[in-house]
Amino acid sequence: MTFLAPLMMLGAAAVSIPIALHFFYRARYQPLPWAPMKFLREAIEQTSRRLKFQEWILLALRCLAILLLALAIARPAERSVAAAGAGEPIDAVFVFDTSYSMAAADGDKTRLERAQDAALAILDTLPNRSTIQIFGCADRPMFLGPVSPDNRDQAKQLIQNLDVTSLSTDFFPGLAEALQAAARGSAAAKEIYLFSDLQKSGWERQLNALRGLYEHIRQQQKVNLIFIRCGHPERRISNVAVVDIALHATIPHANTRVPLDVTLKNTGRESIRGLRVALEIDGQATKGDAAQVDFIDAGETAKVTLTGSLQEAGLRLVSARVDGDGIAGDNILYRVIHVRDKVRILLVAHPYAGQPYTDAGDWLVRWAFFPFDAQRDKEKIERYFIEVESVSPKDASPEKLAKADVVYLLNTPTRTTDPLQGLSPAFIAQLKEFVRRGGGLVIGCGEAVNIDGYNRSLGVQGAGLLPLTITGVRQTTEATPFTPAIDSVVVPSVLAPPEEGQRQAFHNWLRRVTLTKMVELDETGPGSQGAQVLLRTTDGQPLVASRVVGDGEVIFFATSLDETWGRLMSEGALAAPLNMYLLAHLTSRKVPGGTRQAGDVLTWYPPQPEASFELILPRPRRDKSVSPERPRIKLGPGKWDGERWMVSTAETLVAGEYAIVPLGAAAPTGLMSETGVVFAVNPDLRETENLQLASDSELEQLLGARPTVIPAGAGTESAVRERRTQGEWTEYVLVFLLFLLVGEAAWAWFCGQAW
Repeated sequence: MTFLAPLMMLGAAAVSIPIALHFFYRARYQPLPWAPMKFLREAIEQTSRRLKFQEWILLALRCLAILLLALAIARPAERSVAAAGAGEPIDAVFVFDTSYSMAAADGDKTRLERAQDAALAILDTLPNRSTIQIFGCADRPMFLGPVSPDNRDQAKQLIQNLDVTSLSTDFFPGLAEALQAAARGSAAAKEIYLFSDLQKSGWERQLNALRGLYEHIRQQQKVNLIFIRCGHPERRISNVAVVDIALHATIPHANTRVPLDVTLKNTGRESIRGLRVALEIDGQATKGDAAQVDFIDAGETAKVTLTGSLQEAGLRLVSARVDGDGIAGDNILYRVIHVRDKVRILLVAHPYAGQPYTDAGDWLVRWAFFPFDAQRDKEKIERYFIEVESVSPKDASPEKLAKADVVYLLNTPTRTTDPLQGLSPAFIAQLKEFVRRGGGLVIGCGEAVNIDGYNRSLGVQGAGLLPLTITGVRQTTEATPFTPAIDSVVVPSVLAPPEEGQRQAFHNWLRRVTLTKMVELDETGPGSQGAQVLLRTTDGQPLVASRVVGDGEVIFFATSLDETWGRLMSEGALAAPLNMYLLAHLTSRKVPGGTRQAGDVLTWYPPQPEASFELILPRPRRDKSVSPERPRIKLGPGKWDGERWMVSTAETLVAGEYAIVPLGAAAPTGLMSETGVVFAVNPDLRETENLQLASDSELEQLLGARPTVIPAGAGTESAVRERRTQGEWTEYVLVFLLFLLVGEAAWAWFCGQAW
């Protein structure tokens, strides 16, 4: 038990008054000698014991009445209730769920609007001298203010200006931060309010941590935690999310129309009809880039193929938008596409004995890049967007990498193997930097590949480009060749095209591959960390492996890409699509900025350090103006990460277009910027994977105890006031005191006592 006004218990000292009166009353009687008195002595002795007993009972009743009066004034309450007395200040912390499901309509208002109305009503119930702190919370706490905790006007303004983010729900970080904020207050009474639709997924993200936090609050018994429900658990919200925009296995280049697969998912519990899906490029709709989706059942997905017109080279922001559901936060998805004027490929190939390097092991790879007879139509090659250059290993200089997008090393020795003909250390060092900055590297083996030299130069001991350490060579006969195991293809990967028909055709071509020689790779050694085997042979050995290095990627073939070790590139039906898939995959990595998810960290490596940088935010959704100016956040100077300058920020709370630029630099036009980098940030789709709201009974099961849940609405204010006093015993003490006083008066009358 605790007391809301403990100083009032000092009034219990008044219990000494009836005790003093009792003994004073007894002291008034003086013994007088009187002869007849001795005849009455016997009668008096018979009744004296009865009279003393009555007086002691009367004294006890009067002392108890004074004690109960002091107890009532002190306002006793349960220890589990941190309530405030009338007029006593409260340290209140308001936590608002700002995940984008709060923008769903619940009746005539959105859930966020219900939360705002409830918060303003509760704010008015706080006594004078109370403090208020306001936090936004989706998957991270965000302190909103006010600057001065006792400034109610500023608190009201903050509540009225709340808006949702593009983040998903996780209640633990916000409640943990709110508990710390409440502990910093000086008032005896503390209250934390969570305004949310109480989406079930928000409790399940960190359930054990939440349950422990809630149990800690209950055991501490210092904070009143109240959940304000802003959404009805039984109300069904229709929702369709745009979950993916995928390019077909092609390379977007200028003056073409590129097919894109837009994937929609119905995450609600009802089927939806008549949706319109539209494609935009750099925020501008293109004629014909829209389609109608007649029907999507609950839980099902639908794929719509739209074509985007890509007229100019450069970075293009492609977005797919859908309309007609109940939650707008996941109705748009962005993707940054690098539209190229040319794709430049550098082939580094070891020449065959007695042959010029132009007729070396690059012949099959070179002609597989062109979907026409390139040997007969030289002019068509010049007009084609893929540009191929071949050099021998000894002629491969660092300058050759300056304009390349993808590099192929085809049966290429290093200087450790062939001092005169191998790759120079300077080229290998620049090749590492080329891949780290987003370039693609494809390595094919052959007789010129020296195992020790490759491991020292390109392996974990050298440039760190080899996905796995080479341990040896294994060989078989043409009668019993090595063959790919199609069921071992990693999905998704470069060997698994996104479109099902293309994937089946490609895998049918892979089944025709036969190999007689391969290198062996160590999957458990020190160089294996971070590597991924994309394809194995039927006897379980790695055939194709990859490693991500910085922003780029290395694809390693454990066999040759010519005819010396088998039929891979020499299989015409396979060579062309394989090369195209490799190019499409590797060139898609080299996109400055790129596509991220709300909440992700944006990182840019500027070409030179600056005194300070800025983050340009998307235009606010409430901003109806056409002004090109967008909000900016100062980021400060870049940091040196040991290899290069880096600028990063996690201020990505809403979906849209972001840019990092030097301080004061102009915002980029579209995605083109000479001094900065642009990012497309998408909503966190985990928010609408499960739209189910937790009922009161489910909350009890999740948290291990029944919490206090008050619906947002007309009765919120009165329910909060009742909650503050429901643990008090004052009224019960007063009722008992009333009955005690009545009993005392009756007893005094019965005993004939006048005082």
